[in-house]
Amino acid sequence: MSRLIRALKAQDGFSDSEKEIAGFLLENYRSIAAMSTRQLAQLTYTSASTIVRFTKRMGFEGYTEFKVRFLTEMMEYVNENRQDDTFTNKDTVRILMEKVACMERSAIKETHMHLEPVLVVKAVKEIIEAEHVDFYATDDNVQIANLAAVNLSMADKGYTLPMSISQMYLTSSRESRRHVGFVISRTGENRMLIDVAKNLKAHGGRFILITGTPDSTLGRMADVVLPVVTASTLEELWTRVFWIGSQYVIDVIFAALLSRKGFKAVGERERWLRSHFHY
Repeated sequence: MSRLIRALKAQDGFSDSEKEIAGFLLENYRSIAAMSTRQLAQLTYTSASTIVRFTKRMGFEGYTEFKVRFLTEMMEYVNENRQDDTFTNKDTVRILMEKVACMERSAIKETHMHLEPVLVVKAVKEIIEAEHVDFYATDDNVQIANLAAVNLSMADKGYTLPMSISQMYLTSSRESRRHVGFVISRTGENRMLIDVAKNLKAHGGRFILITGTPDSTLGRMADVVLPVVTASTLEELWTRVFWIGSQYVIDVIFAALLSRKGFKAVGERERWLRSHFHY
């Protein structure tokens, strides 16, 4: 770990304002490149002069010099830690606990950074305007589709979740413009789902895609692409990383749907369920 990153993490002798700046920089390093002192000051509830003083305290002539060094060293630090987060047969239980916690935090944080609000708005618009949502997923991704389906039912939206490829083909062949598809594919290259997507498009359908690879065959076909962070190897628990990021995206969509429908109405429904059904 570089001296600069170590100092920002330790925050030894920092004032409250400096701690706020350091914490923001470490949490939002991907957004810093195009950020001015004024913008950084607004986001950290400080002032431009405080930002300049902070960079000088860290040993730099000004904000620009500090930003270049910080971004360079931060990317090196992130890459090093990614390598350290892979799982090995030498890991103790405590190390595994730390790595899993780090993996889950990173999955949500990086998905959050790549998920543009405008994409969520578009996805929510597609769902609201549709009378019915058809889910398309295979293997482990069916669990993600199940989670999303339950959320939609709480938001008064009907759904279909085909459990076989033949059912998917039949569902995607409907000549209904009142349905919207919801496809989940980590690679965006699942051959069966590509065929289903082609079938949807051939019948005038639209679909939302959750994927770890936006620049993929399915990504280029989708009407709305919701990107999710993923990992490349089994040692990095790639299926879990994608699952966690997807769950975050679904929760965001669910919250957006509830904000349109009204949280009070959903709360009343949950109270009714608890009073009538006991398990």
